[in-house]
Amino acid sequence: MNDAASPAPTAQAVAFGVLAVLGAVVFGTSFGYGILGDEGRVGPGLLPMVTGLLLLLLGGGQLLVRLRRTGGVTEPREPDAGVDVFGRTESQRVRQLWTVVVATPVAVLLVPLLGFLPALGVLVLFIAAVVERRPPLVALAIAAVAIAAGYGVFMEFLDVPLPTGAVGDLLGW
Repeated sequence: MNDAASPAPTAQAVAFGVLAVLGAVVFGTSFGYGILGDEGRVGPGLLPMVTGLLLLLLGGGQLLVRLRRTGGVTEPREPDAGVDVFGRTESQRVRQLWTVVVATPVAVLLVPLLGFLPALGVLVLFIAAVVERRPPLVALAIAAVAIAAGYGVFMEFLDVPLPTGAVGDLLGW
């Protein structure tokens, strides 16, 4: 694998450090919005709190990994060091990432037409079937679980009405 194609470990460490700090700021400011509302309902600060905490933990964890890699003696690279446990090369992972980055706004654009949950299902189905190349039944099962989880979180737990889209309006959802 060509080291020139991937960012330097120092640049990666800086990026993850910035993400960790951003997560800490979001986590800290979320308490000002209220974590719990009336009657123990979810308040407007819960989602930023969880998101900030996850960003802080994941960014901080990756920062520590990068800092440990840059310090000390560098180990000689093995020929397959750029291949992950699924056998994907660095370029394949980057291509998959960009495919998801492009597919996500397309799914967002589908929300007014299909509604939130169907658009989420289409996105997850696309990622599972096309990007991750899962068998069709497995991809459908993953999409169904994502739709059920989205419904459970937004409609049942948070009691947030979701956009039904033009199709949902036609069907009376």
